[in-house]
Amino acid sequence: MKRAILAFTALALLAGCAGQNTPDRIVLTRQSRESQDWGRFLPDIYSGLTACLAAHPVQPAYATDAVPQNHGMILVRLRGADHSLYECSTGTTGHPAPTLTAATPQRVRGPAFTPASMPEPYMRCGTPQPVLSGTGRLLGWLTYFTPDCPPPNAAAETGWRAFGNEPFWSLRISGDNVIFDRLGELPQSYRLQQPSIASNRQTWVLDGENGQLDVTISTQDCGDTMASRNYPYTAEVRLQDRLYRGCAEKTIAIP
Repeated sequence: MKRAILAFTALALLAGCAGQNTPDRIVLTRQSRESQDWGRFLPDIYSGLTACLAAHPVQPAYATDAVPQNHGMILVRLRGADHSLYECSTGTTGHPAPTLTAATPQRVRGPAFTPASMPEPYMRCGTPQPVLSGTGRLLGWLTYFTPDCPPPNAAAETGWRAFGNEPFWSLRISGDNVIFDRLGELPQSYRLQQPSIASNRQTWVLDGENGQLDVTISTQDCGDTMASRNYPYTAEVRLQDRLYRGCAEKTIAIP
């Protein structure tokens, strides 16, 4: 009897560990739920998709396509940090173990799934849609591509993302644009100017229709308590005598 109880306890512990790695459910934005592409199937294939991402030999990796197949299998196209391309075959649950095959480049129609372990991607011609667990934990983003996007340029390939909570706000610097967004308010757009640079910080002073926007990003660790994640930069944004504090990270456009 004692041996049986010990065995049952061990199984319960294993089940609990597995549950920590698998979200209770996947929550998509309305755009993702109503999309006519593979993104709306993400809740059904999430385990298999993340198994493929983990199998890519060059981390971090993201997925550019996923195709449901027969017998509960999926085929996922992956791109690694070195831009290497693979196709991954596995089941929707991640079993059998993923198998990888080198792939050739092809037009990416999207959406692309970027896990939360990577910096949030940005689109020169679109906006990433967050993917959350049932408890509100950020799992990643589904990024949708806009048709007829203009050719990229070097300035548009990198930028900054800053954000804060209570109240929620976000700021994105990419190309020649700065977008400041606050919960319940219309996004504010500014023309990017060259920052003033000190030893550990960059400061932008921007003029717009709603007044001057001051942005400072400092090399100082910052913790996002809502996502239980740390970032390498701290941000301060001031608009109309109100100061917003939060975290920041460098971003890179996904191909």
